[in-house]
Formats: sequence, structure tokens, C-alpha cells
Amino acid sequence: MSTISSSSSLLSVHYNRGFTIEHVQSILQPLFGSYYGKNRLRKIIADSEHIWCVYDRQVNRYVACALLSDREEERILYVKLFGVDQSTQGRGIGTYLLKSIQKWAKERDYTAMMLHTQINNVAAIGLYEKVGFHKELYLPNFFRRRSLLWLDPTFQTDAFQMILYL
Repeated sequence: MSTISSSSSLLSVHYNRGFTIEHVQSILQPLFGSYYGKNRLRKIIADSEHIWCVYDRQVNRYVACALLSDREEERILYVKLFGVDQSTQGRGIGTYLLKSIQKWAKERDYTAMMLHTQINNVAAIGLYEKVGFHKELYLPNFFRRRSLLWLDPTFQTDAFQMILYL
């Protein structure tokens, strides 16, 4: 595993630094746990080819993570999960992380970055568009609920596929 670190006064971005599943899960579980459940989320983390996390020295912990995989045949980097701890959202951390990943991907000759997001996730869509993603496809019923919908009334099964050409 290699380490890449870039810094902004209080933030540092790290790539494949040997993060523990617990570090990554502490950020992603509150955001995605109701959909994936603890065990499925741990498997997604363990199976990720690329793990990026942001460490915030102001709060002395990791506050954002991105899990990515390669689509080698197309040289596309697929963003499986991306999240910023809710207590630190709105500070530009997500933008900082996505731009760091984008720069790294360009340097390695990836052609694009791609992801899927719920159509009602306005904040995420705004962030992705801010860094250059655009909506490529509308996918009805893309996310299939593993538990009862009434547990999370904000859950939307329809998705946008978004892409950023590098």
C-alpha cells in the first residue's frame, strides 16, 4: 500500500494508508448503515481497491472517506461510497477529498470517475456537480432496499449515474 498525503492547514488526505475497518466504518456507518447494515458495509470496505480518508487535526480524527474500485477495461474509477462525517459537513472537506482523488486519477491516466447517488440527495449532487461531475443517466429503482422502507422515509430507490471525465 502506498501513502499519499496532501495538506491544507488542518486537513490531510491519505490514500491506502492502512486504515482500519473501524476508522472507515466510524464515518460511513452513520451515513450508510441503515441501507447496508454493519456486516455488508464492512465487506464493502474490505473489498475496496482504493480507500481515501481525510484526517482533521482540529478534531483529531478521520472525518471523510471514499471507497473506490477500478473498472480497468474502461480506465474508470468508480466511487462505491463517499461520505463526510455529519458534524464536519459544510466546511469544504468533501470538495477537498474529491479534488485530491481527481488529481490522483488524472496522473494515473484514468479516463473518468463515475458514481451513483439517490435522486433526492440534493447536497451530494450539488457537491459532485461542483467538482465537475454531471448527470449521465436516470436509473429508476437502482437502489433496492434490503429492509423495510418505513425505517427510512427519506430513502429513494431511483438514482442518477454521474460521471466526471478527466
